[in-house]
Amino acid sequence: VSTQSTGSSGINAEYGKQWYQRRVRGNMSILFLAFVIGAVSAQAGYPTITVEDQKGEKGGSISASFTLESSEIKLQQSDVHVDKASKDHKFSPVRFTVKMEGSGSKITGTITGDKLTCDDQSGYLVYYQRIPRPPAHGPPPGSFMLLIDGCPKPPRRSSGRPTFYY
Repeated sequence: VSTQSTGSSGINAEYGKQWYQRRVRGNMSILFLAFVIGAVSAQAGYPTITVEDQKGEKGGSISASFTLESSEIKLQQSDVHVDKASKDHKFSPVRFTVKMEGSGSKITGTITGDKLTCDDQSGYLVYYQRIPRPPAHGPPPGSFMLLIDGCPKPPRRSSGRPTFYY
């Protein structure tokens, strides 16, 4: 729809349109800045979690090590969790034994389990305080896949890596 204005009302209409566009752009900039600051602050202080994929045999056992490190916050063992991720994106505590040592800037841990079954073949997540947001690409930090020899292979991504159930 096109409208034409003449005289001073046309100038006022054009000024109003420009003012509105500047106002919307300004508000969008503020929203974007708030989003960026929120994303940065959500990551600030979150510890670096290191763990590797594991492989076991049906009926066998595993032992997996992990570390959490942070120079920004004091880590506490009571805030460290290890959960199993299901195909329907639900998390449940692991059935394995989790032992940890340390506090402050570094915590090390070991996950041990025996009598592995096909049900144990899944993605797992080591996390601090709360389950982190899913990343845009790749597996989440602290995640690992447990593959069990003698069980059907899990679905794979185009990259060839097993799909993490997140």
